[in-house]
Amino acid sequence: MKCSQKRSAAIIFLINSLLVSLNLVAQTPDSLDLAIRSIMDESPGTRRIYKTISSDTLEINSLLAEAGRYQGINSDSALVYNQNALSLSLESGSLRHMSLSLESMGVYYLSLEMYREAMSFFLKSLAIEEKRGDTGRMADIYDELGSVYYYMEVFDKSLDYHQKALDIYRRYNDTTGIAAVLCHLGSLHSSREFCEKRTREEKLIDFQTAIDYYNQSNKYCALADDQDGIAKNNQNIAAVYNKLEKPELALGYVLKALEHCRKVNDPEGVLSTLFTLGKTYYRLGDYGKSVEAFRESERMSIEHKLTGGIQYLYESMAMPYRDMGDYENAYECYIKYMTIRDSVYNAEKSRQIIELETKYQSEIRQKEILRLKAEQKRRNALLYSLSAIVLLLVFLIYYHLRLSRKNRIIDQQNLQLKEDKIRELEQERLYLATRSVMEGEEAERTRLASDLHNGLGGLLSGIKINLSSMKENAVITHENLSAFSHALSLLDTSISELRRIAHNLMPETLNHYGLRTALEDFCTQVAPAGKPEISLQFFGDDIRYSKELELTMYRVIQELVNNAMKHSEATRINVQVFSETHRLSAQVSDNGKGFDSTVADKERKGKGLENIRDRIIALNGRFDIWSRPGQGTEANIEIEIQ
Repeated sequence: MKCSQKRSAAIIFLINSLLVSLNLVAQTPDSLDLAIRSIMDESPGTRRIYKTISSDTLEINSLLAEAGRYQGINSDSALVYNQNALSLSLESGSLRHMSLSLESMGVYYLSLEMYREAMSFFLKSLAIEEKRGDTGRMADIYDELGSVYYYMEVFDKSLDYHQKALDIYRRYNDTTGIAAVLCHLGSLHSSREFCEKRTREEKLIDFQTAIDYYNQSNKYCALADDQDGIAKNNQNIAAVYNKLEKPELALGYVLKALEHCRKVNDPEGVLSTLFTLGKTYYRLGDYGKSVEAFRESERMSIEHKLTGGIQYLYESMAMPYRDMGDYENAYECYIKYMTIRDSVYNAEKSRQIIELETKYQSEIRQKEILRLKAEQKRRNALLYSLSAIVLLLVFLIYYHLRLSRKNRIIDQQNLQLKEDKIRELEQERLYLATRSVMEGEEAERTRLASDLHNGLGGLLSGIKINLSSMKENAVITHENLSAFSHALSLLDTSISELRRIAHNLMPETLNHYGLRTALEDFCTQVAPAGKPEISLQFFGDDIRYSKELELTMYRVIQELVNNAMKHSEATRINVQVFSETHRLSAQVSDNGKGFDSTVADKERKGKGLENIRDRIIALNGRFDIWSRPGQGTEANIEIEIQ
């Protein structure tokens, strides 16, 4: 791990790009955080419409690809491409491309060994992926955070993040991801001695654990047909065997790795593998081959401009020269090592000074931002207060208008209720008046019927008895006998007519036997010898109702039948009565000449139907009549019994 920390800090020209990146980061951390938070806080339903189109997506992907291509070649160019990609993704509002751009920025700073800056960008990317719920991307970032802590030599944190990534990759059976994390876990355990103080026994356990992880990684690389990954694992296994002082086991692994790197023409892989091969030959005591491997690695580093960490190559090369007795070359290699190391040390010091200056400027800007935020808060508070007052006034006006409208509605409703009450009282008064008239009429009819039956009827009967007695005792001539008999016959007819009139005024059968018997007697009495034929049909039980109800129904049917006989010129009159416990209804129909029932009662001559309607309504009943000229008449009466 120490080698990894020092590797890329050796080149002085990287300092210029470092200054540029530090300046750019120091200028916009707060604004970047605010912009990201603003976009993340917007719900999908209310998120503003961005201009994200396919061309933007292609451009962002292209910028990120260029940033990756320049990562190990020109850090300044890599930074520019990364920043352009991040700016365009913020403008488009695409959370996915924002996350990819932030991750690429983290990789950039990780390559410059600026671990805190790298961690900041990785965490921002992780927050976006947690909101998006993309567990695959979360696993990638967990693995990269594990690498950051690996380079910062924080073992527990690195192990925790790598394990999180491994759990997700295993859940989705991502062989490539599993292989990569297992490789990182191997490197973590092989370098644990730099993170913690370890005993020799603990180191041996760590190294064996690292080899186990590398071997597991190789199995998954084989499943994914990742030959590059296998070569990298083989080189790492060789490095661990060298630490275990087992170079004979390391040699086979490193030669396999070198063969693959040469085959795929990977210069960086070749020179890295040659460095491990040189160390392996040195431990085997084959100093010539060790120097040969180191020199080839040096040549490729210079040829391909991959000189990061080359000072450690010179340090390792000095050792086989020394053991071979070639002190001149050993001294030369060591001088190169010291020179490059000191320049890197000075560059590191310069970087630290620049960082301190950047932090100081950032604190000044932060204070200014806080002051502006406080001023903005005061303005917002005033604006909110004014808005609240305006809203309160609007609410009060609205409430007053609504209350006034409600009061008007209530007043109108109260007025309507009063009018309805007056109408009800007037209707009730009319009902009472009608019922009073009918009761008076029935009382008068009863009195007249009684007077006729008991008074005049008795008198006529007495006259008949006396005349009959005279007929038996007196001597009457034959001519006078005929006249006398005719007088007695007229007297019988008068008595019968008197009884009929008295019965019509107040039928005794109604009081004694009920509605059904009274109607049967009525229909029998009024039916003429010829036309019309009068039929009565009674349905239901022979129930006794109140005297008032039975009398009203009797009078109504009586009036309807009499009207039909007088005016309809019908040949058939049919009366139907329906007797139920809670309802009494009747229908009187004829096949006479009919009339126009759509004409109001008041427009027709006579008040017969109007009186019938009043009688029925007085008992809270319903009266309907239907008739058309030439189509007969049908009258329906229905009274609900409470």
